[in-house]
Amino acid sequence: MSWIESPGTFEGLDLTTLKVDEAFLKFTLDGVYHLYQLVDECHRCPFTYVRELNGSEVLTVSTKYGTSWRLYTDHVGQFVQDGDKHAFTCEFRPKNFGEFGVYSLDHIDGKCEVLTAHPPVNIYLPLLLIVAVLLTVSVIVSIVSFFRIKWKDEGSNVENLDKKKSNRLTAIDAFRGICIVLMIFVNDGGGQYNFFNHAEWNGLTVADLLFPWFMWIMGVCIPIAVRSQLRRNVSRVRILGSILKRSCTLFLLGLTINTVGVGGELTRIRIFGVLQRFAVVYFVVAVLVTLLMISLYRPQKATMKGPLNDVSNLSVIWILMFALLAAHCYLTFYFPVPGCPVGYLGPGGIHYNGIYKNCTGGVAGYIDKLLLTESHIYQHPTASEIYMTGAFDPEGPYGCLLSVFQVFLGVQAGAIILSFAGWRCRIKRWLLWGTLFGILGTVLCQARQEGGWIPINKNLWSLSFVAVTSSLAFFMTSFLHLIIDVKRLWSGAPFIYPGMNAILLYVGHEIAHNLFPFHWSYGKMNTHLILTLENMWGSFLWTVIAYMLYKRKIFISL
Repeated sequence: MSWIESPGTFEGLDLTTLKVDEAFLKFTLDGVYHLYQLVDECHRCPFTYVRELNGSEVLTVSTKYGTSWRLYTDHVGQFVQDGDKHAFTCEFRPKNFGEFGVYSLDHIDGKCEVLTAHPPVNIYLPLLLIVAVLLTVSVIVSIVSFFRIKWKDEGSNVENLDKKKSNRLTAIDAFRGICIVLMIFVNDGGGQYNFFNHAEWNGLTVADLLFPWFMWIMGVCIPIAVRSQLRRNVSRVRILGSILKRSCTLFLLGLTINTVGVGGELTRIRIFGVLQRFAVVYFVVAVLVTLLMISLYRPQKATMKGPLNDVSNLSVIWILMFALLAAHCYLTFYFPVPGCPVGYLGPGGIHYNGIYKNCTGGVAGYIDKLLLTESHIYQHPTASEIYMTGAFDPEGPYGCLLSVFQVFLGVQAGAIILSFAGWRCRIKRWLLWGTLFGILGTVLCQARQEGGWIPINKNLWSLSFVAVTSSLAFFMTSFLHLIIDVKRLWSGAPFIYPGMNAILLYVGHEIAHNLFPFHWSYGKMNTHLILTLENMWGSFLWTVIAYMLYKRKIFISL
């Protein structure tokens, strides 16, 4: 057992030449054969041609996904359907398939036998070691901080925001900070662990949670910020003007980031992106809250009455949201897309044996291309690696519809803060909302990754995706509020610091994604351990920068 993924050598094979998530597959054959493969993540896909094999050969294969292989006596095309047995010899799947393993396949007298000649390394041991160290340090720091806070006079906690931000819960800043730090880590590579990368199409990983959580948190802050301005006698016209200004700034900033490393070629510049979606959705939701949230125009005491006051204050907007959901469902499941089946939600490409090759994302992909043209959307979606799809924008215009609803659910959480002063009332309601949307998301996807009514899908920003990620956001906020703001078991550090300058850190890490000292390489960089440490280093540096800005009381917002 190696805690550092030491590859070594085996029977003359230099395993150090392998990259991360690679292994050797040795063939001993009695003639010429043709190799085809199918990875587990490619749902309803055909086997894909790899290469011709003759006699004894050694191939380098990816272990990122579970994989099945087939041998055929003839080249029967680029793709072979699962049931096609013409010229078929055998199908095999190595057991204990993993990084730096060596596997041998013998095909003699019409029989295939696959063995594990050299076991793979355990790629999760280094991560476990890193997590153990971080948890140990965190526990020690938390214990010291807890007793230090207890020894200080009430109200002198140096970890809290200044009094100007007293209406904003520290838990919200900590939650936002967790999101931005993990987002930087994931965008830098996430140690090349699958769960720190986005799902290829349907499904949910840690990486898929961060963007919707970030947007949800933005929704929480909208009613608090708008009411604060109104109570300072800022007119609604001025508030709407500042909303427009901020949205335009975010959109232009996102457009600028899209040109980093690729240039500003106007014929193919990507128009939408992460910050652009923030801009569009923020504008829509903030305008609705400014104009239609009832409690914004009542004295503060009025917001403390009634068990459903948080919902009634948003009643008009809720009606609009239901209309939005109805429109989205109609377009998604009933709008005809040329050359595609009605209601198709798949990745296109070789999905369903390639019969819907140009239908990536169904109506979402069609409308985005109609509005922006194919040259101005994302050219390398996550599905392209295994489904061989074309251009598709996971942050395109169509996805903004349900993103508006997701941010509004954050507004609902913020309305609870404004409507109820007691922490028990707040947490009970957050947990209730979290449970309701957790059940909704589970029902919509039928508790499975593939084949549900509405699969959980970040690329499509599906309704089940919104429901499940919002549910987890409600639960996360409840937990953080309890341990940070109520029980004071944790100050929220170090995440509160990046949480107060999240936009700056996001833009900074996008611009500096290839610059030293934020990134470096040493040697072959072919293990999860070294990649995780390098990716963590970038997140650590940006957290230090955020702390330095906090100490100097520099908070940059748009």
